[in-house]
Amino acid sequence: MAEAQALLESWQPQESVAQAERLALLGFAAFRKGDPATYRRWVLAAAHQAQIPLTLYHLGLSLPPADGLLALQAALDRCEGPPEEQARLAYALARTYRRLGCLTEALSYASRAVLQAPEQPHYRLEELTLLALAGEEPLPALERSLPPLLAHVAPGVRYYALWLSLLLQGMQGQESPELLEALLRQNSSPHQPYDLPLLVLLFKHRPSARPLLSRWLRAAAAGSSPDPLPQALQSLAQGLWHYPSPEARPLLEAALPTLQTEWAEEALRAAAHLAALEGVPLPAPYRRMARALYPVPNPQALKSELCRLRQQGFEVQPRPYRLCTPIEADFLKLQEALQHHRLAEALSLYQGPLLPKSQAPGIELLRNHLEEQLKGAVLRQPDPEPLYRLAQKIPDDLVLWEALLERLPEPDPRRPAVRAWVRRLNAQYR
Repeated sequence: MAEAQALLESWQPQESVAQAERLALLGFAAFRKGDPATYRRWVLAAAHQAQIPLTLYHLGLSLPPADGLLALQAALDRCEGPPEEQARLAYALARTYRRLGCLTEALSYASRAVLQAPEQPHYRLEELTLLALAGEEPLPALERSLPPLLAHVAPGVRYYALWLSLLLQGMQGQESPELLEALLRQNSSPHQPYDLPLLVLLFKHRPSARPLLSRWLRAAAAGSSPDPLPQALQSLAQGLWHYPSPEARPLLEAALPTLQTEWAEEALRAAAHLAALEGVPLPAPYRRMARALYPVPNPQALKSELCRLRQQGFEVQPRPYRLCTPIEADFLKLQEALQHHRLAEALSLYQGPLLPKSQAPGIELLRNHLEEQLKGAVLRQPDPEPLYRLAQKIPDDLVLWEALLERLPEPDPRRPAVRAWVRRLNAQYR
């Protein structure tokens, strides 16, 4: 890495595209050395220099998921390289959508990456993980896909395959202390904060697994990263370990702010356990997130799904199972928020067009009326943030994106990606 960085620093290209590539690669070298702030600074400069797939890709990875998604989409749209390059961008989009809690979209991009680069094992492992989380295929069938990956020559692939084996067995209620021990031996520090919260949830109530999890938590604390996301994930894992004791509360509260912007599914876990500690229902935004994350229960993980529902504040009556919590209509709350000029609440409630596949005249009229009301309220605001939030939810509305480009200041790191998106929409509408 030091030799590569020295080479990049001595390389002084004249063409603007080559200069942008150099800046992006310098930023990536800084990231590999554990300096994400410098990474973001270099790739922002690179994207200002030239908006090409490479610079937009690194810009998307350097930003929080909600902001980086647009840059990654623009990078894939502009990519005319070989299938392997397009697969890398699709994989990045799959990971980003997953961190936003959008499992359906994440799965579609992971499958695209596998189709374009079937020899890449990490893409296949991501696809298998998303198939399990989304309940798209039977868990035993997914397990049967793992033996070649468990025997892979690359340690990182073997580690991820071991982790996925644990996930699949835990979702089926099986106890696997041997696999936990193997995972601990395979990789003692780099991935722990990212894997540990879910493993704690799956195995902490199994007596034979508790000593192994306890050792892993101590090892993770000893090798703690200075970056906010690993710190938040480690705090979440500790909070889940101590739950339901009072010690869990400050740990979960410390984890939640970072997870809200960086990892939606883990934020849901933190919020659900905090709500359970306080004896209150899960806040409304997290209820919507829970429905988005788990739209189709996996029959083989029914007990886990029912547990999740109860943790998320829903009342479930047994024998027969029945959901007793009333389901409210978000569009009615949206109408009320707009009528009372509560724009922030309206933007939080708006998740996209109302029943977009319906052709019923009444639905179409209400759908268009709600969208025009919300667009008008946002465009009347001088602050670009509400406009940015709505544009992400209506990605093909050129009026919104052009207005956003006009309002974002030059130093804003989102501006290059927004400019690229406006150009894409203009090209589509010609």
